[in-house]
Amino acid sequence: MGNDGGSIPTRRELVKSPTRRKTTSELRSQSSQNSTYHWTFCPLSKRPLKSPVVSDSLGRLFNKDAVIEWLIEPDKFGDGEGVMKSSGVKGLKDVVDVNFEVGKDGETSSSAAGSSADAFEVPNGGIMNGNGSASGRKEVWVCPITQKELGPGAHAVYLVPCGHAFAEAAVREIKEDACLVCSEKFDKDDGVVKINPTEDADIDRLKQRRERLAAAGLAHSLKKLSGKKRKNKDRDQQKEAKESREGSGKEKGRSGDSKEQKTIKSAADDIAAKVLGDAHERAKKRKINMSDNVKSLFTSANGTNSGEKKATDSDFMNRGFTMPVKGSR
Repeated sequence: MGNDGGSIPTRRELVKSPTRRKTTSELRSQSSQNSTYHWTFCPLSKRPLKSPVVSDSLGRLFNKDAVIEWLIEPDKFGDGEGVMKSSGVKGLKDVVDVNFEVGKDGETSSSAAGSSADAFEVPNGGIMNGNGSASGRKEVWVCPITQKELGPGAHAVYLVPCGHAFAEAAVREIKEDACLVCSEKFDKDDGVVKINPTEDADIDRLKQRRERLAAAGLAHSLKKLSGKKRKNKDRDQQKEAKESREGSGKEKGRSGDSKEQKTIKSAADDIAAKVLGDAHERAKKRKINMSDNVKSLFTSANGTNSGEKKATDSDFMNRGFTMPVKGSR
């Protein structure tokens, strides 16, 4: 780090400056760039958006051919799994075909911007290449009611299940629950999806909508879930039932163990009683063969040998010991 024939670093290069918080203008610029990118390029294939276009449950736009290709061969997309993880797309039922109305001057304005060297403004939020040509979406999408362009900075929505895109302000003014283009019915709560939302409240609302539809057995396109998903759901229910049965079986096993223990205990008691009975019989036989002198040392259970003293007083073990009587010393 210096004095070795190389460059000598300065303090500015060695001391790290504290992280500076971005200003409001910088944050707005970054948000505008992100919105421009999502309105111009497909986040899955990184190619410019071009009809036919589909949208996931979070309102993000994709090229339909890219989604189909990803469903068939997901390994061809490097970050495809990370991009589609939040969308929960597992089939075409999880996306909706968004029908944009293309403006009449869509092709002319983009071609003019690409051929003219003086046209530095890129239409539709595209990206200007180093050679002065514009890359990005070539189509100009407009609202069929207000004829305003739908793109970065515009609040646009599409209806489910028909997929026609409108300006959000135009949909708010619709009193009937029917599309103004195809007259197809839609639900004002779960049938309106915002395109490329940037606010957290809008994103949370779309996530809650997806959870409600999943609980009702519906996909993002309001179509019923496939039989495979239903089988998986039934398999999960069967698994839970099996676990509950196994739990009850374990409890029965525990109760069975207690019965077995009781059986073993009763068998032990029977053996002990038999052993004691055998010992009692041997004692009786031994007393029969005793002489009178030996018998005089023991007493019977009913009384004494002499007939005068009690069994407790006349036994060999307490001879010479008298129990005290109350009232006498």
